[in-house]
Amino acid sequence: MNINDENSSSKELIIELEKHADKKEGEKENLIEKMSTSEERFEVYDTPVPNNKCLRLKMLFNYLDKLDKRISKPLQTYTPNFKIECLFFIFAKLFNTETIMIYLASILVYSLVFRNFIIFAISFTHVFVGFSSTMILKKIFGRNRPTLTVKRYFISVRKKEKHKSMPSGDSVQAGIFTTMIVLYFNFHYKYTILLLIPAVMSGRVYYNCHYWFDCIIGAILGITITIVTYKTIKKLGFIV
Repeated sequence: MNINDENSSSKELIIELEKHADKKEGEKENLIEKMSTSEERFEVYDTPVPNNKCLRLKMLFNYLDKLDKRISKPLQTYTPNFKIECLFFIFAKLFNTETIMIYLASILVYSLVFRNFIIFAISFTHVFVGFSSTMILKKIFGRNRPTLTVKRYFISVRKKEKHKSMPSGDSVQAGIFTTMIVLYFNFHYKYTILLLIPAVMSGRVYYNCHYWFDCIIGAILGITITIVTYKTIKKLGFIV
């Protein structure tokens, strides 16, 4: 065997080795690609598929939220003169926490004078149930309050509000007290007192304390609490 034959055989050997190495590298790349593809499949498989009912419910809530904000905006951005805003101020403060304390204090004084504590007990029960229900629902819904973007003469009405928006506590108490008057008292045109509910609702929306749906749900909750409590107290024999 001469030198040329040895060189050619060496070159062929090198070429074969290079081909073998390329084949091994290709197999390695294919293996890595298959592993990555399988991992992606596992990741897709492990990802929880959203429930259609939950998705539809979420879409419904989002739609109602946008609708509520849209129908609340005209009153929230309304800028009347000072006299008209004074009316909104009265409506917005008519059943807030401070005013409710004044109402209860007045009822307590009446109970002490006439020695009839059942009136105070009934009133306190309604208010306490309404307040507790409101705070629980605010925690559950967790809806943020609207942002005040326009000028208001009585800006303190909005600044004092720290809790969540849904439901409106003032609307709850408005529903409670007006329904109490309708159920526990008997006089002409007593149902006209229920007109205070939409008045209070408009005041709360005007000062950007709530949206309309917050107030509507709050008023319905207050009326329901009063009717249920009234029937329970009557069933227990405390009232005739």
